[in-house]
Amino acid sequence: MEDMKHYQEQLLSLWPVELYITSSFPSYIMASAGILRQINPMFKIGAGYSYTSTGARANYTDYSGEISTDILAHSHCLGIFASYSFLNGDRYDLSVFGRVDLNMTLLNVSHSWYILGYGDRGNFEYISFSPAGTAGLEFMFHLRGYSLGLEGGYLGDLKGDLKERETDTPLNDPDQSDRVLTADWTGWRAQLKAVIWLER
Repeated sequence: MEDMKHYQEQLLSLWPVELYITSSFPSYIMASAGILRQINPMFKIGAGYSYTSTGARANYTDYSGEISTDILAHSHCLGIFASYSFLNGDRYDLSVFGRVDLNMTLLNVSHSWYILGYGDRGNFEYISFSPAGTAGLEFMFHLRGYSLGLEGGYLGDLKGDLKERETDTPLNDPDQSDRVLTADWTGWRAQLKAVIWLER
């Protein structure tokens, strides 16, 4: 989220006082759901949806009033995946997996100020689409009718240009007006998994 961190700094520089940054796109929790099919003892394929969110917040408060700026980023991914088990037994398997997604990012930028009885609020919404891919390892422990496991891997987001949802106007870098800002979800991730088997 380097572009978004840069954008947060540029927004804060517009205010006449220095705002305190309480959050700047920290690590985030992801949730996902999907369906899969065991093609053979070594190979699985499937499709799924995942959602995650992160953001940034800054604030200034004194006896005369308050100023706040928030940036919220939401990722919605639809994709397909496959895994190949290279080490397995009756109760476990260790696999390599790959996943390809279409990622839709929704970005909400809001600000508000209230000073000496006067105030205002503003809200802007942006959207982008980008392909993404993930590769990693998956360990699954099998019980009767279900499996529990852990996967870890690296996601590469090819990044799409952010545009205002209503007008389709690009979100340009305040420092370089010819460069469009992007949301970048690239990074390492780990996930706990639970699978309920209808048949296997």
